Amino acid sequence: PRGRMKPGCMTGRAQQKTAAGKPADYADPLNSARRRRADQAGLRLIHDADQNPGQAETVKQAKRRLRILFLSPHYPPDVAATGQLVAELAQDVVTAGHESIVIASRPDRVAGSHDAAAMPENTEQRDGVQIRWLNIPTAGRRGTWSRLLPFAGYFLATAWRSLFVGKVDIVFAQSTPPLLAGLLAALHSLVPGRRFVYNLQDVYPELGQALGVLGHGPVAGLSRRVEATLRRRADRLVVLADDMREVVRNSDRQLQDVDVIPNWADAAVIGADTGAAGDFRVRNGLQDKFIVMYSGNLGRAHGVELLPQVAAQLADLPDLVLLVIGAGAALPTVQAEAQRLGLKNLAFLPFQPKEKLSESLCAADVSLILQRRSVSGLVVPSKLYGILASGRAAVAAVPPECEVARVLKSEQAGIVVEPESADGIAAAVRKLYLNRDCAAEMGTRARLAAVNRHDRQQATGRYIRLFEQLALS
Repeated sequence: PRGRMKPGCMTGRAQQKTAAGKPADYADPLNSARRRRADQAGLRLIHDADQNPGQAETVKQAKRRLRILFLSPHYPPDVAATGQLVAELAQDVVTAGHESIVIASRPDRVAGSHDAAAMPENTEQRDGVQIRWLNIPTAGRRGTWSRLLPFAGYFLATAWRSLFVGKVDIVFAQSTPPLLAGLLAALHSLVPGRRFVYNLQDVYPELGQALGVLGHGPVAGLSRRVEATLRRRADRLVVLADDMREVVRNSDRQLQDVDVIPNWADAAVIGADTGAAGDFRVRNGLQDKFIVMYSGNLGRAHGVELLPQVAAQLADLPDLVLLVIGAGAALPTVQAEAQRLGLKNLAFLPFQPKEKLSESLCAADVSLILQRRSVSGLVVPSKLYGILASGRAAVAAVPPECEVARVLKSEQAGIVVEPESADGIAAAVRKLYLNRDCAAEMGTRARLAAVNRHDRQQATGRYIRLFEQLALS
């Protein structure tokens, strides 16, 4: 496998002036080699005074634009969180002076005013990003295996379409859906001069096994071997949190150099205009309600099936509404149980379009984050960062050692309870309902954390620096 380099590996000694007035690193063979590689790659190395001693050189500006190919089945107006993240990263890559090309499937699940049928047939330029759409059939998504058929179609169509992309410096792929985009990116990186960045949004096949979707037979074994090959083949392997990095390292002792770049929310958009939350409340008949919100995917990893139990335990609070916004495999189960129990304080809304996400998140008084104990370290709910940016307190029923628990505890931005505990969630919500000043203080700290430590520009900036450094290695 190719060696991966930590961000600091592209830096040299703090520059010192020689008697001739030139930086001392001109006489250093290692730094001279770096400069030659930089010239060949069309990049410029300059001094960065903000770096620590011993890390004075870093890639800061490109002479030529890097061309970065993003392989992502999902892309807005598709509401999938992974597609939203790829879009923001691709846009910020363009802002940094490089070029972004995305190959994505035309969405079939679209929120709000977006009309998938009205989208361009083949190509689109949006926010500086070149988007190349694929028409992939979406029928037959009822079963686990049939849901993979559209992704198989994406694999085949992308393999053909990407032949006509032209020169590419970096190929970026995520682990969701499993294997397919990563395998394509690995094949692309066989072309001389192309590098492969693999981002593990979820850890497969371990996640499928933890959820009981994938057994331990030949298919799982093959999947594990292919995934291990992709991780080793990647020039840079990026995970979302320290606990995920430990899981990956423990699964393969050869993977010691793993980058951690968390997901993010755009604090300049989410939470910037809290007045719009009032419009959301009025539009949905929720004026004067204490809103406890679950917003996002209702998938197997979250354990959302207990939400009706939570609502039932809070039914004595007349102005409290548990509002579920989103869709997913568990939604019919949650709706059926709510109907069976005759719950009046449990309401449902579909996914909100991205431009309405801020007002919906800010309409909450308390937001919920759920994660099953069995998937600790295998997935990080990205909704955490939107909740922080919205400036709302969180109640998180998650494993105590996971990233969500760590962030909420360190930022004092919410209450962490045992995973899969309806009693724990209900008790924490009741506590914040009765002490709204406490909830408001948590929300204030959450917003500060989002702006100062978990904002979009910080996270995408780390990816961009990684791309630029990788071009020199």
